[in-house]
Amino acid sequence: MSGLTKIVNSVPIVSALAITACQGRPDKILVDYKCSPLEINLITKAMDEWSEATDSSELDIPFSLGFNSDEDPYGFLTWERGSEAVIYKIETTNPGYPVLKERAGADFLGSSKEFTYMVFVEDNIQGYVENEVFKNYEEAFYGIALHEFGHFLGFEGHLSSPHSIMAGQIYAGVETCIDEETLEYYCDLQECGPNKHPTCKYNIEE
Repeated sequence: MSGLTKIVNSVPIVSALAITACQGRPDKILVDYKCSPLEINLITKAMDEWSEATDSSELDIPFSLGFNSDEDPYGFLTWERGSEAVIYKIETTNPGYPVLKERAGADFLGSSKEFTYMVFVEDNIQGYVENEVFKNYEEAFYGIALHEFGHFLGFEGHLSSPHSIMAGQIYAGVETCIDEETLEYYCDLQECGPNKHPTCKYNIEE
């Protein structure tokens, strides 16, 4: 994608790194102080939706608010998997952005590494809102948070269905969710509970 002004029917969402490792989940997630109360609520809601869909309380990882990302503004590039994961909110002017962009192969809205970090790119997300791919910033941020939590929790790759929250593209005007295909794929990779279920609140026409 060469620029946000060239969005037509679909656009790349992210090339996230969902790298499998031997370590378990972190004890807590450090949240960038730059995240607004609204964004923190949306991130929490995204984690809750994955927990509900997979019927797994193991996904309920506590947040620690107020992480000062200014002390290490692109520390996500070297953050190691361990007892603490981290959430950064950055802009494209962040020195670490070009590194992740090169890995992604395009401009991106968010990136993640399994149980290690999540990164949200505020100005790119806002650009998609201005180009009417999303109705508003809240809808945009929640969609990206739900997608990135999937990778953070171990979802590898992307799905082709435009309705899946784990699709590799954003299709303007198409609602997404943790659908049957997404859940089946995830539960083949990670353990899910007996009451797992999709979270779609709309009818998908075949």
